[in-house]
Amino acid sequence: MSYRKVTEKDFPGILSLIRTSFDGVLREHGFFDSSPFASSKLPAIPQQGFPWFDMALKEDGEGFWAAEVEGKLAGLTLSWVRGSLWYLAHLFVSPEHQGLNIGQNLMERAMKHHKGPAITNRALVTFAYNPVSISLYARHGIYPREPLYWMEGPSQHVKTDASSKVRNERITDFEKGRKTLSHIDELTIGYPREKNHEFLFGLPTVRCHLFSTGNQPVGYAYVWQNGRVGPLATLSHETFQDVLRSAFRLAAAEGATNVGIAATGSNEQLMQVALEQKMRILDNYLFMSSKPFPNFSNYVLYPTGAML
Repeated sequence: MSYRKVTEKDFPGILSLIRTSFDGVLREHGFFDSSPFASSKLPAIPQQGFPWFDMALKEDGEGFWAAEVEGKLAGLTLSWVRGSLWYLAHLFVSPEHQGLNIGQNLMERAMKHHKGPAITNRALVTFAYNPVSISLYARHGIYPREPLYWMEGPSQHVKTDASSKVRNERITDFEKGRKTLSHIDELTIGYPREKNHEFLFGLPTVRCHLFSTGNQPVGYAYVWQNGRVGPLATLSHETFQDVLRSAFRLAAAEGATNVGIAATGSNEQLMQVALEQKMRILDNYLFMSSKPFPNFSNYVLYPTGAML
């Protein structure tokens, strides 16, 4: 058994391992048929073109590790650091290599990943029904904070005729939106993450919309071509529902069959809007962190859990 840094050549195998591991947990707990993240519902694995892994290798190579058993990829971990926040995007061990303490060893390597200021908070998203992983993270001081429900509903049920008090503008130039996005993040998340925004702006499958009342920005939302919404943040809970409803309308207009969102259990406004659109729960996850954050009354996570 050995551990090494990931290289570009590993990318197809890493994505395959993530999907295989995901499928194993979904099948074990009875969510394979309902979860939209089962491999059978995802695009085929490409042999090139992995922008998420490319960014990780460039920006956070110290947190990108692979485990091998007799030369075969057996596990991986990817963490990223923004300011004093450490975030565990991926930690997976292939089903055939479970029980070899690979997860613990990868976690110990990931925990050493930091750059710049000292780490003051750690966070991640994991399966709500996987007690082994939850216990592993808790032993490292990362505790359950927030239930997450992946919810989806037919685009045809989105209320497209609803009025809104907020005005929306699509931002195509990252530099134009950098200052505003960072300001909103500072108040909702408390950590800078310009690299994450820059990454999203570089994807052809997602659009960033800035919302304002009068001349004052009040929030932003990323809307995906596949109908998913997130991340989304607002400066106050008073404008949250308006921004969320507008984001759902924009998502439905993309032409996807369904709209989807990672709904936080404590956000009543979010749940109310999701149920208005006749969305239903298809899978459930858990947000964990060392210290409580962000302000989930104003915030919706990235759709996959790999990023805030």
